[in-house]
Amino acid sequence: MSKSFKLVLLAITACFLAYSNASAKTWWLPDWQGGQDSRGSADGGGGDIVKDDSDCMKHYNLYTKCPSPKLSTGVVHPVAGMTCQKGCICPSEYQYTSSNCSGNYTVSGGSCDGKYNACTCKSEFKYNSSNCSGENQPSGTSCGGKYNSCTIRPECTVSSKDCTYGCAGYNSCNRCTSCKSNPDCDVSSKSCSYGCASYNSCSKCTSCKANPDCSATPVSCTYGCASSNSCGICTSCAGNPDCNVSSKSCDYGCASTNSCGKCTSCKSCTPAANETGCTYGTESCSDGCGGTRLCCKGHTHSYSCPSGYSATNSWGSSAQTTSKTCSCGAASGTCYKAPAHTHSYSCPSGYQASSCSSSQTQTGTTAKVCSCGATSGTCYKCEACSFSSKCSGYDFVSCTYGIADSCTACGTTKYKCKADPCISEGTALRSQVSNFNSSARDSIAFCDAGCKNCGSYPMMMNCSGMRSSLISSIKDHNSRCNDNISTLLSMCPQRGLCGGGGPGYCVLCHGTGIY
Repeated sequence: MSKSFKLVLLAITACFLAYSNASAKTWWLPDWQGGQDSRGSADGGGGDIVKDDSDCMKHYNLYTKCPSPKLSTGVVHPVAGMTCQKGCICPSEYQYTSSNCSGNYTVSGGSCDGKYNACTCKSEFKYNSSNCSGENQPSGTSCGGKYNSCTIRPECTVSSKDCTYGCAGYNSCNRCTSCKSNPDCDVSSKSCSYGCASYNSCSKCTSCKANPDCSATPVSCTYGCASSNSCGICTSCAGNPDCNVSSKSCDYGCASTNSCGKCTSCKSCTPAANETGCTYGTESCSDGCGGTRLCCKGHTHSYSCPSGYSATNSWGSSAQTTSKTCSCGAASGTCYKAPAHTHSYSCPSGYQASSCSSSQTQTGTTAKVCSCGATSGTCYKCEACSFSSKCSGYDFVSCTYGIADSCTACGTTKYKCKADPCISEGTALRSQVSNFNSSARDSIAFCDAGCKNCGSYPMMMNCSGMRSSLISSIKDHNSRCNDNISTLLSMCPQRGLCGGGGPGYCVLCHGTGIY
């Protein structure tokens, strides 16, 4: 069959198929291929007819079935018996790209040809009350009812107040925001007649002082109390009632006085008898009681005061009185003496009525004296206390190495302390070092602080045992005492100790001991 004949036959067949299958949208391959050149599937014809639908993609770059989620726009039949999808398009819900879903949103869900079927909030918008609560709260920007940040609530950032008297109020985060006031300030201050005895922390008076009158010492009264204080304690004494009476005025002298020296009764007067047996005759004279009598001529009366009385009154109406008398028995005139005496005692100069204080030393005592010469009570002679004069050489209030002796005076005790045992120990060791160096030398050479070569001499080598023992004692001393430091070289026990170990070797003081 010629080629031209084949082409004519194909054209007739295509026309028939196109007419008979127009309602089913069935296409003859050459015609359909002509419209699909853009997919690169044009076929110039002349090939074999393929009837397997699975060859749609292989031969015609068409889908047998549209891939999900695409939808078919219809079917085509490239060749008889083959059904392929005319086209596959994305459903309308696949509408989101970064151009219409941005900002707080991002494309999500299924994709179709670079578009997505959902536009949702970005993953950072994940906080709401279900996963951000308690002391935190959602914050920042919101999207779809969720936020992109979870931060602490402002009221939870404050520190709780440190309250002395307890917390008065809390915020929603259980932080104390206000303190209770001092309860001492809520009480009323007591009103005190005699002053406040104690105050609380808010300066409110909580207790009152007692009536000071009640702590007064009552006076002891011989003649009764004159006045009492508000607590009923006697504060002053009544005077001697004997002093309130008037002293009697007596013509013939006072016979008796009361305790205040007031005359309470007068002497009675017995007239003197007439004198008889007169050598020179008689004459009229006073009988001593205001009358007259016969007296012998030639006698002159001489009146005087008894012992203890004075013719002069220096005491006024309180004076004790008696009559002047004559040796003949006649009486005339008045004599006076001091009223009854009340003792008043005091201490002589240089003495005090109270006992010596702790800062004084008592050096003597004597009795209190009244101006009348009577004595009663004790007076004390005190002098300022000097510890240094009483306890010379006692200078320490504490001792490191033990107490040697103590002395107490003026209320103070001080000590003499025992010496640091390291001092005597170091002195003894230095003496041993000196003795060793002396015993270790011979007529040729000897060890001294210069540390000459002592090892060359046998006599020195015999001292090794003694030296070892001495070094052991020095090391023990240095471990306990502080005289092995470089600033105390002159005190170091081992300074100048013979080395005995070769030229230039010497044991000296050092911070680390012997070297």
